[in-house]
Amino acid sequence: MNIFKNKYLMSIWIFIILIIGFYSSTAFAKLYRVAIIPFKINAEKDMTFLKDGVTDMLSSRLSSGENVEVIGREETEKAVKSVEAVINEEKAREVGAKLEADYVLFGSLTIFGDSVSIDSKMVDVTGNRKTLAFYNQSRGIDEVIPKINNFAEHINEEVFGRVILSKELPAKQSPPVQPDDIHAHPETLVQSFDDDYEGPGERSDLNPAFIVTRPQKSSSEFWKSRSIRELINGIALGDVDRDGKVETVIITPNSVNINRFENNRLLEINKVGEDKYRVYIGVDIADINSNGYPEIFVTSLNLQRNVVNSIVLEYDGENYVKIIDNSSWYYRVTEIPGRGSVLFGQKQKTGGPDTFSSEIFEMVWSDNEYVPDRKVLPSNHSNLMGFCLGDVMNDGGEAVVAYDKSDYIRIINQSGRALWTGSVHYGGSTLYYEMPSLEPGSDNRQYYPMRIIITDIDLDGKYEVIAVKNHELTGRLLKHLRKFKEAQIESLSWNGLGLVTNWKTAKISGYIRDFAIGDFDNDGEDEIIAAVISKDGSVVGTRPKSSVISYDLKKK
Repeated sequence: MNIFKNKYLMSIWIFIILIIGFYSSTAFAKLYRVAIIPFKINAEKDMTFLKDGVTDMLSSRLSSGENVEVIGREETEKAVKSVEAVINEEKAREVGAKLEADYVLFGSLTIFGDSVSIDSKMVDVTGNRKTLAFYNQSRGIDEVIPKINNFAEHINEEVFGRVILSKELPAKQSPPVQPDDIHAHPETLVQSFDDDYEGPGERSDLNPAFIVTRPQKSSSEFWKSRSIRELINGIALGDVDRDGKVETVIITPNSVNINRFENNRLLEINKVGEDKYRVYIGVDIADINSNGYPEIFVTSLNLQRNVVNSIVLEYDGENYVKIIDNSSWYYRVTEIPGRGSVLFGQKQKTGGPDTFSSEIFEMVWSDNEYVPDRKVLPSNHSNLMGFCLGDVMNDGGEAVVAYDKSDYIRIINQSGRALWTGSVHYGGSTLYYEMPSLEPGSDNRQYYPMRIIITDIDLDGKYEVIAVKNHELTGRLLKHLRKFKEAQIESLSWNGLGLVTNWKTAKISGYIRDFAIGDFDNDGEDEIIAAVISKDGSVVGTRPKSSVISYDLKKK
């Protein structure tokens, strides 16, 4: 009995010792202190935003683990000033010693034309470990963030022993499909178009390509156009020539292209409004002047992107003619039940602090021009490019759904009071307005919000919000530089407390510039179409690459 008792007690003690050992190794794991010295920027222009963004990104990536503490920037910069010398490995260790850091990360970015060089080092302050060096030369600022991100992952793995799991999926074993094979099975076509395809899961009855994120309230086609070697800046649907068929109007930076879906292909039937002195940023279609021919509202900027000079085109039976030129209004059309197509307008306030600083009006046709009729939103609440009005709360009233300056979705009443603000970034556009510089030689880009739509997409009597979510590579750390890697379209609806996701498309590579809902292929059923940018052509020697994708909608 005593032997049994002793063995029993011994087992308990061994178990306790093992538990203590386990928690001790976890609780008392080595905590590394890291100092990040802001990178030196060698460039002709002021690149402070890039310097700050790189520092913030490295800090975020390295401090994501429990065993790493990144020393505050202010404290680090104070220590750097006390050294009073060009930072090299020796001086970096001196800075690290002052900060009681284990490691010091420093480096430089050299920008000459389109060439960007990154030279950085991770130094062990004690000198016991070999310095981890990183050098890369690339074309274009867009490549800086991915390379810095790779270096941060390398540091996490080599220095701190943290392996960041890759998002890449194993190579698929399905036979290769040509991107333009429109007769392929929809899921195969999605996979060929999407490097980050999310795979099988619960799919929406509305379209199998939509991933359900909450219980469903309720064709199987996915289509992609051939590649277009231009940037698509906007897309809209409408019977603009009154021939009984819906046309797809696509704007590039300098032209308006009339297209039609025929024989499973998107064919260009006319190119109008070509103007090398304008930058087209938005397009909408509606018959606001009630003459039977829908107008094409094209919001545009001058080449310097600091003046709004929009145009309106209309088919006269033979040609597309400008009925409005050099308008100072942004234009956006919204479909409102019981009222049809409603035109809204907003002026860009001269010298204003941003693109949100003016009121938004409902517009009407009067004396051969579009004039403001009713104010629907006070100033400083929204930019019209990311604005919609409708019964978003399904309570019979009208409220505004719009993006704020950080691309959070907001619901606002027409007096300007915010009723709800989301906590997740949606939208994400690279189109911008150039505000007056805050400092000599620096840019002050104000990015536009993206289109957002309120509609009863599944005809169940409840309105949903349809929005794009472009996933940014930098996590929106860089204020003046945007680089998107993948995109989704989401349906959200009001649940009494906020907007929640109903479904979302599988992720696609690249980013979505604009989207529309309508009978794209003239089959009597609506589709969601989107303009996808695969390459923006920002790197010297490369051309833009865009395409149009379409999802069928199976209505109840």
